[in-house]
Amino acid sequence: MMRFENAIRFHERCLISPNLVQRLPSGNSGSAKRRDKRKQGRGKVVLITGCSVGGIGYALAEEFARRGATVYATARRLEAMDGLAELGVRLLPLDVTCIRSIQEAISRVTSECDCIDVLVNNAGFGAPSPVAEIPLDRLRLVYETNVFGAVALSQAVFPHMAEHGSGTIINMSSVSSYTHRPFTSAYSGSKAALNAVTNCMRVEMKPFGIRVVLVTPGYIRTNIFSKTVADMPSIPDDSLYKHLELRMCQSYEYRAADTGNPPASDLAERIADAAFAKRPPIRVVFGRHAFAGVLFGSLSSWLQDWISTRLYGKGQNL
Repeated sequence: MMRFENAIRFHERCLISPNLVQRLPSGNSGSAKRRDKRKQGRGKVVLITGCSVGGIGYALAEEFARRGATVYATARRLEAMDGLAELGVRLLPLDVTCIRSIQEAISRVTSECDCIDVLVNNAGFGAPSPVAEIPLDRLRLVYETNVFGAVALSQAVFPHMAEHGSGTIINMSSVSSYTHRPFTSAYSGSKAALNAVTNCMRVEMKPFGIRVVLVTPGYIRTNIFSKTVADMPSIPDDSLYKHLELRMCQSYEYRAADTGNPPASDLAERIADAAFAKRPPIRVVFGRHAFAGVLFGSLSSWLQDWISTRLYGKGQNL
């Protein structure tokens, strides 16, 4: 009871001073501070969503398993996570848009383990389309997956983490949340919403010993762009944007073939470092153009519009 009373008083103070718990990300430097990462995860239970082959979630499952953690990797289809079981990763089917599926997954983990130490809300997808023409059911599904799914998982693990007085929740955002590139409104908007949710979660859950970390990846070498092209519905022939369809596909294909982006394993290592840190950073920014994108988001709106217009015009440089 005392813990909950202290939490209430903490939140009252935060209403007066919102910056009370903010601090700059801390980093470890020097050989004296280096630890054997292969032992960091021993005794820790990690639950990760969106672990299909070729994505960031798959790389995260590999990295956490490499550090000795008990890892539960999830995806809608078990066959989408082929190869993880050989690493000792436990596989669970999970649809983050289905409350029953979430409850079953959490029940499975908590029945096999004493607690959940780390939750990584990684599941997500985009639906490239102009705002004026995106089907509303498609738009809702993006938000259901990228925002409500993360909230639902966080709500499900919160009582378990609060009971133990510790835990870490990591929400995967995107540099797209700070930019407004044409045809990315669904994805960018959902990730911007997740940013705001994460900031509130960080303050609300801190009194219970739960740390919340926001990850903002830039361009990372994964299969996200090739999957986007494969899943992209054809633009109707009578659409005012039909002439941009080929260029939009070429843009994603170009990014899918770009080998200059850092591999997902590098990002996974940074995230695992944050998850197991004694004082984790409030944000992890990593990847090609990541810092530039965050900087872009801090500019005045009129300047953002001017830059976007110069870059994309009527869509010729998508």
